[in-house]
Amino acid sequence: MNLLIDENLSPELVKHLAAKGVAAVHVAHIGMPGASDPEVWRYAFEHDQLVVTINAADFLYLAETVELHPGLVVLRTVGGLTRAEQWAWVEPVIDRLLATGETLVNKAVVVTGKGRFTTVDIPKP
Repeated sequence: MNLLIDENLSPELVKHLAAKGVAAVHVAHIGMPGASDPEVWRYAFEHDQLVVTINAADFLYLAETVELHPGLVVLRTVGGLTRAEQWAWVEPVIDRLLATGETLVNKAVVVTGKGRFTTVDIPKP
């Protein structure tokens, strides 16, 4: 599993993920702060990375415009999340993916709270 953390989430997620043996980078660490969503999406695709973001609408739209993509983890929240809350929402998803070996090709995990998430298929264009 290889993740790209969008700029709207804390870079600290990278450390938490590394502790679980999950490869991850934050857009700020790869010289892409302020990059447009399509640029982030393209980078993730080229590097076979799942995108983890709070920007659900834009990235779900981008996923629907391509035949194939590595997948998404979207945190759906009204308002922001603290760093601790971000990890509390992401960690159960990562634990399940690690335990099951499930891939998210052409799928999104939609997270609505700590331990509350569903996996949905993204329709092809």
